[in-house]
Amino acid sequence: MKKLWFVAASVIFLVLYLNFDSLAERLFKDIMGVEVLPMEKIEELCKGKEDAFPEQEITLNGGKIPYDSEQNMLLIPQSLAEESFDGKLQAKDGRLYFLEDEAFKDKEEAISQNQVFRLFWVKDNQCWMYNVCFTGMPVINITTESQTDKERYGLIEVYDQYRGSARYQSGECSFHLRGATSLTYEKSSYKLTLTDEKLSLLGMRKDDDWILNALYDDEGLIHNKLSYEVWQEIAASNQVENDEGISMEYAELFLDNEYLGIYGLMERVDKKALSLNNKDILYKCRDQVNPGEDDFYSELTEEMEPVFELKYPETFTMEDWEPLKSWASMFLEEASYDYEAGKAILNMENAIDYNLFNLLICGMDNTMKNVYFWADYQGNGSYRFIKIPWDLNMTWGNSWIDDYNCNFNRYQEKNIDSTGGFTADIYELYLRNPEEIGGMLKERWLELRESIITKEALYEKADAEHAYLQASGAYVRNRQKWPPKGEYWQDSYLYDYINKRIDFLDSYIGQMG
Repeated sequence: MKKLWFVAASVIFLVLYLNFDSLAERLFKDIMGVEVLPMEKIEELCKGKEDAFPEQEITLNGGKIPYDSEQNMLLIPQSLAEESFDGKLQAKDGRLYFLEDEAFKDKEEAISQNQVFRLFWVKDNQCWMYNVCFTGMPVINITTESQTDKERYGLIEVYDQYRGSARYQSGECSFHLRGATSLTYEKSSYKLTLTDEKLSLLGMRKDDDWILNALYDDEGLIHNKLSYEVWQEIAASNQVENDEGISMEYAELFLDNEYLGIYGLMERVDKKALSLNNKDILYKCRDQVNPGEDDFYSELTEEMEPVFELKYPETFTMEDWEPLKSWASMFLEEASYDYEAGKAILNMENAIDYNLFNLLICGMDNTMKNVYFWADYQGNGSYRFIKIPWDLNMTWGNSWIDDYNCNFNRYQEKNIDSTGGFTADIYELYLRNPEEIGGMLKERWLELRESIITKEALYEKADAEHAYLQASGAYVRNRQKWPPKGEYWQDSYLYDYINKRIDFLDSYIGQMG
């Protein structure tokens, strides 16, 4: 009996082996519920029908698929963890047909290379062809329904293939342009508000206030995300509560049937992120200017753009500026002050960590500018400052250059052994007492070097970001939409920077204390 079973199994295996190609062909006659046909069959179906564009009402699992009118492209989200194309495509009426394509046999390759497939919609006496691409990255689609001079209102749809029950979310929203220098860029960033309900988007916190960061001046697209992740790990390893800052996740953005490329959907640094109480104060530094300027402390208006903004509380008096004025008088005005009072106005654990983080990334644009200063109320009218990083594009060896007559940054090897990155307060305290402050920096650096700031750990993070951007196909599409300016990004420089920067800091910080 066993012998007969073995013979039968062998025959079945041989038949399957000899007919593998034909079996594979049959398996790819249906993709996501859509029949796959050769060109001659599609020509027969479209023969005599009008070549007319119908209203775009093709859905994926019930959610309308984002469409780019310039490329006549539908972008369909797919999980990179699934071997086959998943989900169900449907049209409001008529039938959908995919044109036969060998590329369907290798989903991974098709997605990473931005393979273009042809999808036909046949209905009544009409026939229309779409270009279809698949993405391994979540997609955000915004449609404007009305607008004023400053604000636009509409519908947001988020397709997240990695979140189970939250794969498709939609709601009403408002949005407007945001930024300072970035307002001059071709690719715009937006402040986004969900107006009907708070949602947890892309696995981040449940909220109604979001930032869509264009990442236009973030060459390679990973500087911001890598920096936020490293800071979160550093902050999570100290004893300071709620100084981890915010999270950012990648998404591809469509706005009014136009593909805009890769964006960073970001949480905001606000009362919710920091769990501020009614005595705390939150400032944001917008520039690196001497505090003698008249507009150093002021409310942000159309006529005046101050160095610092007071972000919380929303309604404030001039007395709420006093903690920041005390900090500035100690560390920016070269005034005499008591060394112990200088330490007392800072949460020293956070201050040391932020300084080491900024030295690691060589954040020349983040020593004071692009920092949130949280005045944490201690009682009895006293405050301690906690710093939260923001806008981390010019990091990991990148800094501003003037070669392209625009504000843009590129890698510069000189940043590897730069001593820049010291924050104003820690630098001033170090000058007053290099033995104590240097000793604190050295001790904490050695702790961080055990697991968080190792070459291997940072390489692994960079590898993961690069792999995801490439495997999703989004990197190719983004580059097609926004061709690089000047010399194109090279992955290798980031690893070279990490390797040599850590060696430099081991020596530089090792001599302190």
